[in-house]
Amino acid sequence: MEIPEHVNLKLLREEIVKCPMCGKNSLKVSIYSYDMPMIGPVIFVVGKCSECGYKFVDIKTFEAKGDQKIEFKVESEKDLNTMVLRSATATLEIPELQAEIAPGPASHGFLTTVEGVLQRFKDIIEYLCKDAADEKEKAECEKRLEMIKEMLEGKRKFTIVIRDPEGHSKIASERAKEEIRRPEEGKGG
Repeated sequence: MEIPEHVNLKLLREEIVKCPMCGKNSLKVSIYSYDMPMIGPVIFVVGKCSECGYKFVDIKTFEAKGDQKIEFKVESEKDLNTMVLRSATATLEIPELQAEIAPGPASHGFLTTVEGVLQRFKDIIEYLCKDAADEKEKAECEKRLEMIKEMLEGKRKFTIVIRDPEGHSKIASERAKEEIRRPEEGKGG
């Protein structure tokens, strides 16, 4: 990962570990901290294997808050510029599309804008549309792509929901509603 000179990252730790792709002890993992405007303190984890070239980058908030749900209502074109940090453990959902991006075994966190989130959904739905089994499925794909187009143009309101069991995600808006459920909550006493 190339880090611009003006970005003040603090290296916390660096080590060489076994690469999950080639199995050799050649994966250099670097962990950095950074105080990001609008988001707050974050952790970047960057890995690159000198043998096979495997790379990964992960990002998450410094503070783990516990079981977290964040909801943000996108009401105008201006909201498309709102920053979204989804950690590797989080599920990101747009209920109006009946679609979600769920974490998997090789999941990475990402930092983008609401517009970038929509673009990710658009790319996935376009890919799925190519494999549509019949005309009904193809029509449903086209309907969702049209909805995303309207969302990207600021013509359709929608909601972004992030559920993160570790609480490392963030939507950088005062209008984002965040609920934290701590492990001790909900237990009888």
